[in-house]
Amino acid sequence: MRIGVLLPHRGVIIQSARRPPVEDCWTIARMCDEADMDVWVGDSVVAKPRLEPLTTLAYVAAMTKRARLGTAILLPALRQPTVLAHQLANIDQISQGRLVLGLGVGWGMPAIVREWEACGRVHKRRAKDLEEHMAVWRMLWSGDPVTFEGNGFKLTEHTIGPLPWNAAGPPLLVTAGNRGEFIPAQIERVGKFGDGVITTYVNEDDIRKLREVCAEAMAKHARPRPDFPLCVYTTVRLESNIAKAESLTREFLDKYYGGGVNFRGMMGLGPSAAVIDVLKRYEAAGVSDLCIRLVGEDQVAQLEQFIREVLPLVRKH
Repeated sequence: MRIGVLLPHRGVIIQSARRPPVEDCWTIARMCDEADMDVWVGDSVVAKPRLEPLTTLAYVAAMTKRARLGTAILLPALRQPTVLAHQLANIDQISQGRLVLGLGVGWGMPAIVREWEACGRVHKRRAKDLEEHMAVWRMLWSGDPVTFEGNGFKLTEHTIGPLPWNAAGPPLLVTAGNRGEFIPAQIERVGKFGDGVITTYVNEDDIRKLREVCAEAMAKHARPRPDFPLCVYTTVRLESNIAKAESLTREFLDKYYGGGVNFRGMMGLGPSAAVIDVLKRYEAAGVSDLCIRLVGEDQVAQLEQFIREVLPLVRKH
């Protein structure tokens, strides 16, 4: 199981939009690279402001050598697909094939609807737009001239360069099963377009069921991938006192999301032994990749403790 860390690129903006302590992000990226861990970023423009994900990943690509660079998650429907195909191929090329794309459509909360309006996009079209993005990216990433007319754009024998580092392009991990909700349209989207799945706020039973139904969906579309990557985005706070870890996490997540979010599933909260137990349970349930969001403003210290006390024992077999 690969383990990576979400850069605190939202947390530093919560601390200060004018002078965010961005060096924390770069320190964490370097620490992850040295520890053979991956680096992940989230996405939002105005609903949950943060360092812009793609330019941030490009910068991180230059300071790392082996960490995979992931999005957890990217919201493609906020953007124009041809331009985004070019940006993603460029990051994949300069990182020599280290890009991994977790993709989703965003929530239906009022703030998210207004975010789509702010970006000149139609919130009700976001699922169709995501599918169109994935189809267009793969056509453009093939290197062959593309003729295609989509939602507000038209390609006429167009190509892009650079192409992705590998012919297949970056793996596309499509959101499904969040909070244990198995929405048929999401499973179908994985079957038609996904190289794998990314999910959050899940338990062991959710994970096993998700792997089963998504494998069936892929096979139905003649795209069998029995060992497809399944990434879980989860939350970790290392504290000797479990009650304190839980309290800090609730406070952090309320500030992170602006309140109004119902959380469920397994989180690694408490002493090292408790965190190790949760991460091993994820692996036993069939998780191939973990994107860990550390809680608090002391994330460099949290990561240092995680690398020292947790990582070696999770990797030990």
